[in-house]
Amino acid sequence: MVVARASLRSVLGIPLRAAWAPALVFSLHVFISRVLNAYLWFPPLDIPMHFFGGVAIAYFFASCLRVLPADAIAYELRTWLVATLVFALTSTATVFWEFAEFFSDRLFGTHAQLGLEDTLLDMALGVAGGLIYLAMAFWARRVGEPARPHPEASDLP
Repeated sequence: MVVARASLRSVLGIPLRAAWAPALVFSLHVFISRVLNAYLWFPPLDIPMHFFGGVAIAYFFASCLRVLPADAIAYELRTWLVATLVFALTSTATVFWEFAEFFSDRLFGTHAQLGLEDTLLDMALGVAGGLIYLAMAFWARRVGEPARPHPEASDLP
């Protein structure tokens, strides 16, 4: 029981620690849009926000997939399977973000979406951010690398 609880804490700790990236981008977005109204004054600011949102969410999903046991996926397939999942999940997250903007515009009268071109650019930027994250992770040889157990994990009660 003690080992199981320690393992659960160490496994859950990785995605929780990785949540800082999307939380930071989202918090920055809320601050920029609600406090500064900066999107009204400088609409192109939306471009880096969607791009870095894609990077942040790809980082989060990659971190979540790191908790898979090393032997759960064949070593030869792990890198490509994880990269495919990160790409698919990041792309899905960008689509759902745009759904949220659409419903916000319709239900609350916000003006987050400026038209079809803006929406498609936002999705393309989110996906591009995810691809840049994957390219950097491939370069650093970190795609599909399983997480190492935390040194103090076995000491937890």
